[in-house]
Amino acid sequence: MCVPVSLLRNNALTYLGYSDSDLDEQTQEALHSALTHIAEWSAYKQIYTRLKDLPEAPAFLQQESYVGLQGKLDTALLFAATLGLGIDRRIQSLSLNRLSEAVVLNAVANAYLETRVELFIGETLPGGVLFCPGYAGTSPEGNRSVLKLLNAQKHLGIYLKDSGLMIPEKSMAGIVVAGYSFSCRACSIRSKCDHLRQGKTCYGKPAPHREESRNAKADNIKA
Repeated sequence: MCVPVSLLRNNALTYLGYSDSDLDEQTQEALHSALTHIAEWSAYKQIYTRLKDLPEAPAFLQQESYVGLQGKLDTALLFAATLGLGIDRRIQSLSLNRLSEAVVLNAVANAYLETRVELFIGETLPGGVLFCPGYAGTSPEGNRSVLKLLNAQKHLGIYLKDSGLMIPEKSMAGIVVAGYSFSCRACSIRSKCDHLRQGKTCYGKPAPHREESRNAKADNIKA
């Protein structure tokens, strides 16, 4: 699958927190190199299955924290993807003595994985989004169930450490659902969310505008 360079570049800049005008010559060169070679340095693989094709619905989807997905699971997919261990090792190697290049490559790798996944979803389930366990107050332990049901260790080489960290690190897993919109206002843990405190979200997008954050805080106080 061909990833538009302009889209990949914009997504990488978002991960870096930069605009084009912020980049010095050295960072521009590192970004150009990473964008040019990321497909070569990665080994993108994915696997999915439709929920309706499973013998029974995964138990973790019956938890109360997944109530927002109920009614949207008829067309949903279990999904996992990875860039493989090679890109992890390259980033780790660069970080030893070329840290700025490692930071840029890490951002490009994140953007490349995310963009490949989004393009796949757009073709396979238009209007779909990837809901990863750990979003919106759900437990990251759901990843273990997703990976097991997909036999992802065999097919993709993905496994979970006891800490919950996926190896390879540039990996994603979750449920692809159509008609779902992420919202911090609807999240049960928004008042104590570490991501929002850092101006981020758990689903990889910028934090809500201050007005929405104020409304969410007010809603929480009323509750």
